[in-house]
Amino acid sequence: MPRRRPGALRAHRTRHPAPRTRAAPPPPRIPGLSATTTLAVHRVEATYPDVLLFPGATSTALFRYRAFLIPGRRPLYPRTSVCPSCPGCALDDVREARDTLAEVLRRLPPRPAGELASVLAALDGRYAARTLPDPRAAAEGGAWWHGRLGEGAEGW
Repeated sequence: MPRRRPGALRAHRTRHPAPRTRAAPPPPRIPGLSATTTLAVHRVEATYPDVLLFPGATSTALFRYRAFLIPGRRPLYPRTSVCPSCPGCALDDVREARDTLAEVLRRLPPRPAGELASVLAALDGRYAARTLPDPRAAAEGGAWWHGRLGEGAEGW
């Protein structure tokens, strides 16, 4: 029985496989982060749904954190959110936004976590410089950004 030549065997294969398509468009870019880090952040938000983590939480928290630190000379006083039980409204409080960013940072893989940590380090330096320490908060513990004077402390 005659044998088929290798070229004849390969000729029956399709030359170009079907193009890969996505069911949904790619997630929106988070300003200040690379596409790889943005994708990793969206993956974390989808994988670990929580009160602090929901789709778009990192982008919103980073936007609110940057908006709070708009350049100026006077001290800043973080305000408590009007509706702290609502996940979206809770991010109005810059301390809650920073909690969300810390949670995302904790769950990211090493390389994207390093990129987000460098962005947060610059913002944290500005936050520490523009807010005042709360002497009563030292006994409570918690994250350092909660130990800053909040609203109502202007008339101390």
